[in-house]
Amino acid sequence: MNHSKTPLLSAVLEYVNEDITCFDVPGHKRGNYLDELREIWGDMTLKMDINASKTVDNLSHPTGVIYEAEKLLADAFDADNAFMLVNGSTSGIQYMLMSALKEGDKVLLPRNVHKSAINALILSGTKPVFIQPEIDNEYGIVNGITLKAVKHAVDINNDIKALFVINPTYFGAVSDLKEIIAFAHSMNIKVLVDQAHGTHFSFHPALPVNAAKLGADLVTISMHKTGGSLTQSSVLLHNEGLISKNQVRSTINLLQTTSANYLLMCSLDFARKKLVLEGQERLDVLLKLTLSAKEEINKIAGLKCIIGEDYKTSQKVFHYDDLKIVVKVNDLGLSGFNVYDILANEYGVQVELAEPNVILAIVSFGDTPASINKLIGSLKDISRRYYKTFPPLNIDVSSSLKNPKILMTPRDAYYHPKKLMHITETSGLICGESLMIYPPGIPIVIPGEMITDDMIEHYLYLKDEGTVILNDDDDPYMIQILDKTQEENMIDLWYTENHQDDTKFSIKVNEHIHSEKSEFQQIDFFSSNTFGRFFTLDGFMMVTEKDEFIYHDMISHVPMAVNPDIKRVLIIGGGDGGTAREILRYPSVERVDMVEIDERVVRLCQKFLPQTACKIDRDRRLTLYFEDGLQFVQDAPNNAYDLILVDSTDPIGPGEGLFTYAFYNNCQRILSEDGILINQHESPYYASYAYEMKRAHSKIKDTFPIAKVYQFHMPTYPSGHWLFGFASKKYDPVKDLKADKWQSFGLKTDYYNTDLHIGAFMLPTYVREELENAQHN
Repeated sequence: MNHSKTPLLSAVLEYVNEDITCFDVPGHKRGNYLDELREIWGDMTLKMDINASKTVDNLSHPTGVIYEAEKLLADAFDADNAFMLVNGSTSGIQYMLMSALKEGDKVLLPRNVHKSAINALILSGTKPVFIQPEIDNEYGIVNGITLKAVKHAVDINNDIKALFVINPTYFGAVSDLKEIIAFAHSMNIKVLVDQAHGTHFSFHPALPVNAAKLGADLVTISMHKTGGSLTQSSVLLHNEGLISKNQVRSTINLLQTTSANYLLMCSLDFARKKLVLEGQERLDVLLKLTLSAKEEINKIAGLKCIIGEDYKTSQKVFHYDDLKIVVKVNDLGLSGFNVYDILANEYGVQVELAEPNVILAIVSFGDTPASINKLIGSLKDISRRYYKTFPPLNIDVSSSLKNPKILMTPRDAYYHPKKLMHITETSGLICGESLMIYPPGIPIVIPGEMITDDMIEHYLYLKDEGTVILNDDDDPYMIQILDKTQEENMIDLWYTENHQDDTKFSIKVNEHIHSEKSEFQQIDFFSSNTFGRFFTLDGFMMVTEKDEFIYHDMISHVPMAVNPDIKRVLIIGGGDGGTAREILRYPSVERVDMVEIDERVVRLCQKFLPQTACKIDRDRRLTLYFEDGLQFVQDAPNNAYDLILVDSTDPIGPGEGLFTYAFYNNCQRILSEDGILINQHESPYYASYAYEMKRAHSKIKDTFPIAKVYQFHMPTYPSGHWLFGFASKKYDPVKDLKADKWQSFGLKTDYYNTDLHIGAFMLPTYVREELENAQHN
């Protein structure tokens, strides 16, 4: 295509130079009413502020010069289609998510997304599944995501509809986008890329590859950030395939103004021309200039600067944008916020942003050797003034870079009744707004996430540093919290659990005995007349004194009756101690390893539920490991156990890794040749639980030669109908039942017996059919 052309800009210039008397909008009539602004801006600027006439086309439905300009943009960025945007990349990110997803769909995205992505989740009603990006603890920044992390997240959530990737990150890190896109598309997952800070990627071979060229379905680029167009002008790129062009255009027209600014659009047209015709030559100069500048900065005492080639090796970053100058400054005894202010107020140097440990300067087409030398000279002088004047600042930002716990979708939280509270009083509560510093506009917490002590400490630190904090109230210390007093849960001392959106289970509570937020989850203990004491994790029932025997009988005695010679047992989870209690009733068992990620669950159950935790710390055969069960199984040697009991919470939160192929494959590896795996299989009755049942069964069936499912009835679990999975390399749970040998143990059980054992594997027809279908999922 002929990129020397600027079809829109040329048409607008021709139009404003014609002798036309205007009776359309805008009302200033080519500047006739704005003499003062004409003197400031010039006559042509005001003349170009025009309405969408036939001559200059219409952005909402382009058929003329805008259509031609968008075709040139698509060609320049190796995309099938391009859409001009006049509300910045904020709108582009929202259009991407709303074009790709519908209400209730799940989207996988890193937690360091821009606020615009969170707002899109609120607008669309989609459900976020956050993936932890890679963290650089030295610089205190987050980088990209890995293919391994994406695969793990999809394994846990195989109903993901779209993947949202920040590429590059604000600080220049680039993920292995080619492999990530290939994997996502193989799973029929749409790929949406926030390339706001990577407009220039298409125009130099030393830079990372543009996401559209790699096949991403939708890509937002901020032409105004690094491409040279006017602020607020951006482009949305589209590739045909999983999302239709018409769907994208329809979504854009749902939200974008019908009075698009022609100055912005003309700047896009012109910037595209400059990028294509001059981009590589200019970038070649800028990259050399920037690399030289980074080498100079690294010679300055107390400063350290990221250089792409070194950084890719040390931080396992796939690629890096070397036009980002990230300078670590805390060895000067100053925070990034201090240096940001000093540069602006004392040296007349405005950098892009500051973080506790770093500042970020962005180099782009308007920079010159003089501007970059001024930055270097200013940093040298700051080092001379401050290095060794103060001790280095050791600012631990690791907690602020980790994914917070999400308890409600952003949309549900946004529309939930709220109340204002002082931020220092909000630990453990659910946030009702987005709190962030700007720039970069990445929220510290979003609607629906639990506020933690670390979060509060970080927020107050940022406030004390004089950063610009964005929140809903005029007082930055007063924030919106979900008002739970208007819900049924715990009103009049009733514990209420939502089993489905329209189905609830309630227990009259005598006393709320204990409540705390551990590192991993919310833990609560209650007492009631009917069920005695019970405890919940994140609002979900775990154990009651009245019916816990049912669960613990069925997880423990079924495998022991199939292979009474089991000696080495691994329990994953089981923090209440009930499973260990039952297994340790067998004198033939020689060793029990119990791996529980949250020690507080164990210690609190010892205190408040001694009935279930009675064997913990009292039987020499039991060894406790307070660590991640997924990692424990991965590290365990081959043939280490005869029985593995997965006594986990649901496949969300701390227990989510226990429902993956990787976990089941490792279980198969560390079991002996006659080993048995018992796995919680959820309920077959409600659709959401049945989905998890089928997902777990299909994976276990692919991993073990024998995989069966058995049932039991648990009054306090959703629907009351619950399942365990039985898997083995050798034993059939019915054919190989050794009833006589098990009965010889002389164990008294309140639920389990060997007649029930056989009947438990005789499943209802609808459950059989669901499980048969599971192998095709």
